[in-house]
Amino acid sequence: MISAVIVTRNRSDAIASISLPSLLRQDMADFEVFVWDASDDDSTERAVLQFKRPFEQKGISLFFRRGARQYLASTRNDSIHETHGDVIFFLDDDAEISSDGLGAIKRYFGDFAWLRGMGLPLHDVHPRLDRYVAHPFFGAFRDLIFRFFFGKPPRYRKIMNSTRNVTPFPDSPGIAEWLTGACMAYRKSVFEDISFDEGLERFGGYALGEDYDFSHRVWLRYGEPLLISISGFAVHHNAQTARMPKGPDKAAAFYYNTARIRDGFKAYRPYKLPPFLWELRAGLTLSLLMQGMSPLDLIRGCLKARRARRETARA
Repeated sequence: MISAVIVTRNRSDAIASISLPSLLRQDMADFEVFVWDASDDDSTERAVLQFKRPFEQKGISLFFRRGARQYLASTRNDSIHETHGDVIFFLDDDAEISSDGLGAIKRYFGDFAWLRGMGLPLHDVHPRLDRYVAHPFFGAFRDLIFRFFFGKPPRYRKIMNSTRNVTPFPDSPGIAEWLTGACMAYRKSVFEDISFDEGLERFGGYALGEDYDFSHRVWLRYGEPLLISISGFAVHHNAQTARMPKGPDKAAAFYYNTARIRDGFKAYRPYKLPPFLWELRAGLTLSLLMQGMSPLDLIRGCLKARRARRETARA
C-alpha cells in the first residue's frame, strides 16, 4: 500500500483545489492520505474534512494531523511514524498528479525490488525562470553560461561536482540522481537509515534544498539509481503563499544550506569543487541577484550563514 503524505501550511485553497482532488481522481484505491498541517488557523482542517466522505466512498482513508512541529523537514520526519504503507509518497499541496500517477508508482516498486526512491515527470505551470526579474532574456543567458562551462544541459536530474542540482527542461523519465519534493516516493524501510536533515531549517521552516539533499543521500547510501516514471506525471502550480520572503534570512538559507548539503554528500564520497563561476558561491550570488535580491540583503545573509557555519562546527 502507498501512503500519500501532504505537508502543508496556510494553503487551504491549494489543498482543496489542487492536491486532494487529484488524489481523489486516482484510478486505484489501494492507498491512504495523510495531511500534516502547520497552519496558523483551522482553515486547512475545514478544507480536508470536506473531502472525508468522498474518499471514504472510494474506500480510501483520509487522515488529518495537526503537526506538533511546524518546519518542513521536521514534519516530514514526524509523518513517517503514523503511516501504514510500504511506500511513502510525498506530494506538495500545490501539486497534482495524473489519474494514473499512483498506479505507476505502485508498478515500479513492484517490478524493481532494488528500487528505493522514484518520482513522476514534473511539469511547472509557472516555470521557475518566470520569477527572475533582472532581465527578460535571463533564461537564454543562463543556458549560454551552462553550455560554455559544462557543455550540453543534462538529459536527467543530475548533481554536479559542486553538489548543485540541475534538471533538464522538460523533465524526462529514466535515471535521476535526485528527486523533487513536489512528488517523490520511497520505500518506508529507507527511513530506518536516513531522515530529512532538520539542520536545513535554521533560517526558516521552508528548509531550502531538503528534497534534493535527502533523495541524493538515498542514492549514495544504497548505491542504486533513483527513477523517474515513464508513465504518469505531476503538475506543480507553484503557489506563492508561505514561501520564504526575500531578505537576509532567505539569502542566508541559500548560502548555509548549500554548504551543509555539500558536507552531507561528502560524508559518502568526495566531491571536487570545479573552478567554474556558475556553480560556486559567485554563481549562487549572481543567481540571487537576478531573482531580485538586494546586494545589502545578500551581504547580510552571507554573514549570517558564515556565523551559523562556525557555530555548527563548534557544536
